[in-house]
Amino acid sequence: MTENDREVLRVAGLSGDTARWSRTFDYLIIVVAAFLVLAVTYINFLLLAGDWDFFTDFKDRQYWVVIYPIVQIMMAAAFQAVFWTLFRLPFGATASAFLFGLGVWLVRYHSWMGMAHFPLTLVVPGTFMVGAMILDGILTVSRAWLVTGLFGGTLFGITFYASNWIVFAPYFQPVENMGQLSSLADVIGYVFPRAGTPEYIRIIERGTLRTFSDSSTWVSVFFSCFICIFMYMLWWLIGAFACKAASVPTGDRFKLLFGMKPAEATK
Repeated sequence: MTENDREVLRVAGLSGDTARWSRTFDYLIIVVAAFLVLAVTYINFLLLAGDWDFFTDFKDRQYWVVIYPIVQIMMAAAFQAVFWTLFRLPFGATASAFLFGLGVWLVRYHSWMGMAHFPLTLVVPGTFMVGAMILDGILTVSRAWLVTGLFGGTLFGITFYASNWIVFAPYFQPVENMGQLSSLADVIGYVFPRAGTPEYIRIIERGTLRTFSDSSTWVSVFFSCFICIFMYMLWWLIGAFACKAASVPTGDRFKLLFGMKPAEATK
């Protein structure tokens, strides 16, 4: 402990043990906050885009490109608003993307590959890390959420497919399977069938225009960019509104309900 630290503790009226416990409590808050960001982002993903990203052959080049960025920019914008409004820290979107990636990889590796015995090539998740870093970078430079929503939301939708292409491009290649033209991802899916394939996912791979990527993919990308702008602005406002939450005053009736003494009795 430096002399400056001792002087700060003396002015604050804290002992060394108290300061250490306070620092430990700060670390616990960081861990709990990180788990909260991970859980909220992952639950939002499971509710709105889970089916489209679970398996490689479910990643349709028309709908996956649209649904995934639109869903993931929600929590990225909300947590970016919280971090920026309360702490002026421009890494809320990157933190949510990193923690989400950590959580989803643990689930895919431990549950889907380790317990369900699916190959990792069948359950590789997508990522929005690049788009989240762009959002934080634009917010840092512009310091304006409207500018970030306009340009960052656009780049968020564009960079999603490009940043994931290096991983999923081999699985989009056309191959011949029992005399039928299909993608490599579909062949993996044929070998490892699943019991609960939703009907709206099962039928989307018909037609080579969508299956092997073409103009429809880029139409989907730019449509995703357009929607991401509005989704970012909406969820930024939601996150900023959450930062204004205040404590509710407790009256005597509330205190009696929980076994606490009323204010008059404590005097």
